[in-house]
Amino acid sequence: MAYGNMGKVLEIDLTSGTTSEIGLDDEIYRQYIGGTGLAAKLLYDRGNLEAGALDPDNLLIFATGPLTGIGSSGSSRFSVGSRSPQTGIWGQASCGGNFGPELKRCGYDAIILKGKAADPVYLLIGEDTAQILPAPDLWGKDAYETTDILKEKHGKECKICAIGPASENGVLYGSIINDYGHIFGRSGVGTVMGAKNLKALAAQGSKKMECADPGRLKEMQLEHRDAVKDNIFCGALSAFGTGVNMDAKMFEGDVPVRNWGQGEWEEGAEKLSGIALGDNFVTGHETCRGCAVRCKPVVEIKEGPYAMPEGPGPEYETQGSFGTMLMNDDLASVCKMNDYCNRAGMDTITCGATIAWAMDCFENGVLKAEDYDGVKLEWGDAAAVMDLLPKITAREGKLGALLAKGSRNASDEIGAGSEYLTDSKGLEAAMHNPRCNWGDGLAYAISIRGACHVSNVTFMLEWGAVEYPEIGLDKNYEGQSAEFKAEAAALTADIGIIFNSACWCQFSGSMISVTQFKDYFNAVAAYDWDIDEMMKAAARVWFLQRCLGHIWGSTGADDRLGQKIMTPVEDGMTAGVVPDMDRMLKEFYEYRGLGEDGKPKPEVLERYGLGYLIDK
Repeated sequence: MAYGNMGKVLEIDLTSGTTSEIGLDDEIYRQYIGGTGLAAKLLYDRGNLEAGALDPDNLLIFATGPLTGIGSSGSSRFSVGSRSPQTGIWGQASCGGNFGPELKRCGYDAIILKGKAADPVYLLIGEDTAQILPAPDLWGKDAYETTDILKEKHGKECKICAIGPASENGVLYGSIINDYGHIFGRSGVGTVMGAKNLKALAAQGSKKMECADPGRLKEMQLEHRDAVKDNIFCGALSAFGTGVNMDAKMFEGDVPVRNWGQGEWEEGAEKLSGIALGDNFVTGHETCRGCAVRCKPVVEIKEGPYAMPEGPGPEYETQGSFGTMLMNDDLASVCKMNDYCNRAGMDTITCGATIAWAMDCFENGVLKAEDYDGVKLEWGDAAAVMDLLPKITAREGKLGALLAKGSRNASDEIGAGSEYLTDSKGLEAAMHNPRCNWGDGLAYAISIRGACHVSNVTFMLEWGAVEYPEIGLDKNYEGQSAEFKAEAAALTADIGIIFNSACWCQFSGSMISVTQFKDYFNAVAAYDWDIDEMMKAAARVWFLQRCLGHIWGSTGADDRLGQKIMTPVEDGMTAGVVPDMDRMLKEFYEYRGLGEDGKPKPEVLERYGLGYLIDK
């Protein structure tokens, strides 16, 4: 048994209905860390790289990290990797909750899913066992219903990952739901699962992971527990959820409004904030396994058109995507839209951003009601959005089918005049404004899976929430400046790789230094790293994932921001400002060792032990 890891991977061939176990050499873990890094390596080694995202030969890989399940706040996360149906390149999503630690308790570090079942099935995982079981009765049910049924059948302690009807129907941004409120939201990983006729995974085990130095680990856990307890940011998250600072960030110009076309909307932010959520709808708070932060609000809407039973509430990204982005200040409706998307299994960021794109198109006459089922989407019309969500889920009607593709794919179908886009590489940007903090713009542009804020920690660095002096990230990062941003984007991308490969939450992890991360890896998994070796492993994963994108057709021309973000607004703190992308990209390519085409230079790949990618 490998320290920190269970030492084996479960491989499921859904076409043949067979299961097998794969033993991995310790050096694979050390070189590719775990989580998203392990998923990328397994896909490269064992997948058919010519397969389309929704082809049976495309692999879908769930992977834990060496720190998954160690019991510290934030250490319950795990990752999913695959070729994305939304973008066509490397797609990944990460999630907290309960399933990751439970998978390791079953004896596995990862699950490789290949092929396609002839009929709907689910996977039941026990200790060193796996069964493929029929699921015709589950197909068509939402993710919450599916979870309830499987827990009733296999026990309440069983941990569930399930898809909803959106993924079954081929919505390109389908998500995977872990025990109700924990979401693999982005890149369409749920849609890949649906294309395999796999409705759910259920896991329960009791195996224990062995740590290399339990005494040292305990010391660090106590230090981290006290740091979380005393941290103001974590305390605010516990009280009000991730939307706690929406008011302040709106004032700074960080919150996108009206599909990024307006610079400020103070009254909207006040009505949509985490504080407003707590004052009106929160009934309690949930958490991921073992985490003291408890950042997940539980909400209930008792009456009115958006009445909903008690359940997981919206996080900041959803308060933005279905709130400020749509000029919708009805927080009850945002709660209901979030609840609907969780049950249907749709990414709220892409869904909200795609609807915002459509509102821009309707306002500017690019889309016309007479051509799209008589529907006209207008800013602030929450009722129309709520009515539209089931149509997107079912890909019903001309408008529902169009918006089920995501904004970039929809715009490509409509053609000239519809470029009200906020994406990079086909993935819509998260709710943090690159006009406010230019490093965000560079991080979105060069992010492996497309515009993403959790594959790096750039936004936290620019906010002053983190610094890493051990690797030189301790400068004055002025928001509306290109200075130091190339180095910052590269190194925060590597830190992001560490978070998503370890696997650890960025919120509770924001107070862990680079040195402490190195110590965690060594105490738990015996990787025997110094800081340079750890950062080299992170960069190795970044280059591997980027090269997968190049193999699938991505080039340096895709390292760009959507036109709407690069159009200046006329009001607020970011009026007249857009990030200097040309300078930052040029400096980033030089720093990272990329050619003018955006591809890594051969000598760079050799430096990171990736010479096997050169011919690809």
